[in-house]
Amino acid sequence: MTYGLLTPDVPLGPFEGARVTVWSAQGKQAKLHSKSSCSYLRSAQVTELEVRLEAATISRLCAQCAAYGSWARPGTGLALFLDAVAGLGLLYELERCCQGDEDTFGDEEVRKAASVLLKVSSGTEEQASTSVEDEAEDAAWEELWDARQVRETVFAEWLDALTSLHRVYQVLDLFPWLRPWAEPRVQRKSDRLHVLRARAGQLVASDSLVLAAAVSAMDEPDVPADDPAFALLGASAEAARELISLWKRWRSRVESSWDHPREQEYLVHHLAGGMSSRRKGRGRMLEQAQALLGVWEAAARSAVAGCRGRVLVARLADGAPARPGGGASVFDKVSEWERGVLASYMVSVDWERPARLAVTVRVPEVVASRLLSQPSVLVYEALAEGTPGREADMAAPGAGEGLQPGVFDDTPVHGRRMVRPEHLRALSVAGADAEQLYAVLGVGTGVEVVALSVLQQRCAAGWQGVILAAASDLPDALFEASPHAGAEEESVWSPRVYDPEHEEFGRSLSVAEGERVLVRLCEGRQNVGQALRSLVLARSVTDLRDLESVGYDEWGYPRRAFVPAVWNGLPAMEQLDLEPFASDPDDVWPGGSGLPLGVLASVQAYTTDASGRYQGRAHSPGCAHRRPYEGVDRQDDMVTIEELLGNKRFDPCSKCGGYAVRRLREAQVAYYRAAHRLYNLIQRSPARHGKGGTEQFRRTLDELSDLDVPTEGAWFPIREHARQWRRVTRRLQAELQAATCM
Repeated sequence: MTYGLLTPDVPLGPFEGARVTVWSAQGKQAKLHSKSSCSYLRSAQVTELEVRLEAATISRLCAQCAAYGSWARPGTGLALFLDAVAGLGLLYELERCCQGDEDTFGDEEVRKAASVLLKVSSGTEEQASTSVEDEAEDAAWEELWDARQVRETVFAEWLDALTSLHRVYQVLDLFPWLRPWAEPRVQRKSDRLHVLRARAGQLVASDSLVLAAAVSAMDEPDVPADDPAFALLGASAEAARELISLWKRWRSRVESSWDHPREQEYLVHHLAGGMSSRRKGRGRMLEQAQALLGVWEAAARSAVAGCRGRVLVARLADGAPARPGGGASVFDKVSEWERGVLASYMVSVDWERPARLAVTVRVPEVVASRLLSQPSVLVYEALAEGTPGREADMAAPGAGEGLQPGVFDDTPVHGRRMVRPEHLRALSVAGADAEQLYAVLGVGTGVEVVALSVLQQRCAAGWQGVILAAASDLPDALFEASPHAGAEEESVWSPRVYDPEHEEFGRSLSVAEGERVLVRLCEGRQNVGQALRSLVLARSVTDLRDLESVGYDEWGYPRRAFVPAVWNGLPAMEQLDLEPFASDPDDVWPGGSGLPLGVLASVQAYTTDASGRYQGRAHSPGCAHRRPYEGVDRQDDMVTIEELLGNKRFDPCSKCGGYAVRRLREAQVAYYRAAHRLYNLIQRSPARHGKGGTEQFRRTLDELSDLDVPTEGAWFPIREHARQWRRVTRRLQAELQAATCM
């Protein structure tokens, strides 16, 4: 099987005529290539062309670019269409699982294997094997082993065909104009799937499935711990524990398997663990244990006598689509027993809405009870008898027009289409690194920045809006002049400066320093450009806790909208020195400084406990004492520095300082340094230390007193704070004047 080659007969729908960039060698009939680095492009003179995407263009594509080349920017509608159709997409899946190959078992081989497996389930194999020689018994076991291999192969082929057809309908649901063109090959796949399901159903005994369901519903039985046959297990209490352990093993094996309960008799040998095979009474104990298994099986059989049938519909638990071209399928995650139920009792599959795949089964009552109650990737719903059309109504195809240009940022903003859940599902499946930050415009919510998983959750709950841009769509011009490029020789973490007269004071808290640290952490390890783009979008979020993604990826890890290193550019994992602002501003020194927080009052701080509500100390997001998660989430508290400064119950960790501060803008860093410089002047005022250093004191004080209007407006959002600053500087000037006159 090769990659699916994009051919001229594939309908392009609304993407026909889109302008794409291709490369070719000299000559009118030269092959076209989707990228200049194509290995099939072996010419010294390569021409870049912008052409219309149509049948004539596709017919000139080289084989490699027709298979997995893409001419559109990742994340756009055209890119998703090409990825979903070519390569390991629709064209590939349409050719898969349509006929058998050299490893496929035919109908006669399946019937032979079924006769062996069903003979074992019915018990006749055991009776026959008791009177034959060892060689004949070995041959029988080899025959049984071969039959089980046939069953595994047939089930794997059936589930593969089921998954393949599901993926085909997922693509057709997104791009409905492909349906008429694909219909003949879809029908061929459906016919093949029907044949494979019939073969799989022959290889599982339905009574074994029913008994397994009955066993799973059984309560813990009373065990004959006082039976003399079990005296080898010890005292009565010890024998009871061993027999209950046998019961749990037997039940676990029976309820999860499609084999008959009788095939689990080997479990009785766990009772003889550590015993010599010549131990007196050992054989009697094993025989009695096997008889006990027979009693439990008989109890399960009596529970299923006279069961009526019920109709159930199974749907995907979360609506998550299978990843095209490979990866784990939803059907790979169901248990062996559930696969046997689907193969034996499946009535129909409604493919018209693949995100809510509907599988109808007609099963006995005891099987239905287990399916309705057990956790599974398939969610079962009971249907009343005589209402065969209900599932069809529930899964009827919508009137959606599919994924067209304008849903993502492949058109001007005024031409955007409203995003729907199926669009986001397509993006999450086909888009490379789709779980990232997106700028969206919602009806009633305005412009927001959210992760894809959060947007999917909102869209499913009824959110309406359009996607403006993804982090990966931000223009390169924003980062071409980055001052942090080529800083490999710098240390990742800058040394902290404690002297406010030093120009670098407060730099470690700045936005610019966050960018530098992010670049250094990502260089040589991750995509620096994508990390910086994520940082730019993340900065526009009012509350950093909103950046948390939702759910888990297909490998079971929490979803992340960006690499963890980006968090180093959002909060600074250190604290502000609040000593200049801690005193009552109405106090006269030495009791207090009287400095206002100014523009620092609204700076955000993130901590595990801002008000002492919980036992233990408060920790910052980067503290080693808290959970092993990099960044801020909904479990954290967010307060302003002004609120934190006034909270007397805040109890910080001695290692991390208790909180992380959101990185400071340029004006905030400038005021933070100026406040510390002025606080130093207060500590060295002539009233305290005489005339020493008066000239330097005067120059610094004059610099901090003569603020121009823009600086004063940037530092003091509240007018009272500006007056408070001037009162402090005038008081110092008066002290200086008095000292010089003495």
